[in-house]
Amino acid sequence: MKTRIFMTRFATACTVALLIAAIPQAAFAVASGITVSNTATVDYEVGSVAQPQSSATVNFVTDKKVDVMVENLDGAAITVAPGQTTVVLKFRITNQGNDTQDIRLTATALAGGAAEYGGNDNFDATAFEVYLDANANEDWDGTGTETNVTADAYVDELPAAGTRVVFLVGNIPASQADASIASYFLEAQVGIGGTASSKGAAEAATGDGVADTEGSVDIVFADSSGDNGDTARDGKHTLQGEWRVAGATLTVTKSSVVISDGISTSNFKRIPGAVVEYRIDIDNTGGSDATNVTIADDLTGELANITFAVDQYNTGTDEIEITADLDNSPSITTYSQENDADTGDYGATTANTVTVTGLTVAAGTKTRVAFRVIIN
Repeated sequence: MKTRIFMTRFATACTVALLIAAIPQAAFAVASGITVSNTATVDYEVGSVAQPQSSATVNFVTDKKVDVMVENLDGAAITVAPGQTTVVLKFRITNQGNDTQDIRLTATALAGGAAEYGGNDNFDATAFEVYLDANANEDWDGTGTETNVTADAYVDELPAAGTRVVFLVGNIPASQADASIASYFLEAQVGIGGTASSKGAAEAATGDGVADTEGSVDIVFADSSGDNGDTARDGKHTLQGEWRVAGATLTVTKSSVVISDGISTSNFKRIPGAVVEYRIDIDNTGGSDATNVTIADDLTGELANITFAVDQYNTGTDEIEITADLDNSPSITTYSQENDADTGDYGATTANTVTVTGLTVAAGTKTRVAFRVIIN
């Protein structure tokens, strides 16, 4: 009697098939808790007589991969002005794991350390709040539209591969100096999902250092390291963002120069009848333009000694001269003293006062306001 068993070749073929099935598919992530079943069969003959088929089945359950990622969607410090309200930092949260999870959110102000984009943190925003994007457009639509989660900040039931945008919102103190920085961290920690409208407790890793059990779900942390001491594979991810103040810092100086004295041809003196020009220089050394600048120069206390001079500029038709960007590329505009279409006057807005309104002094430039008087 000859017994022929065809197990070796069949086993080899099964091994190849199983290896092919085990190759990861990048575009598809199997959800945790899925039971994967595989059955191998063996056919053989004894004395050319087919024998009953033998088979063996093995099942395993896919484990849970816990992986959350935070992205800073601003990509740079957000420029703000002193006194500006409802300024926004924007982050995106992505569930890179293979199960629906709650994402627990914690926003923390940096306390005087190194900012993300240079410089050092030195103030905190006021009225600080945390919002979730309510309509999935990833744009800030205002406090009345987005979802305020400040009191209990978390993303509810974020599916695998799902994303959600988080906004950090605050106000900038009006007294904040130019180049000040308010830096914040957003931490996203993976919480247990499965119960809607309830913040799940933080996930706990069970897979590291423990032998694999094919019939149970192990929890494996796979997140990367982040900012603020966030280490890899700790079940959370943290990134930093910040506001940087670009304020207008104005320095005002006033000077005078003798234009003529009616007698001398040079080296004019401040004698009765002399024309003297007052010059008010506004120097903006800050990082933002100063807008709606108003200048008021009250002559009331000196009218016994001086008289406002008329027809001094623009070939003798105007009384006030404005020079923008004085030290680089000067640009001159003249105003009449009357209350007319221009934004300068003498005595019309306020008695005995030279008033100029609506000026813009660009960052890093100097603007001069000039007018003339005659010594009585």
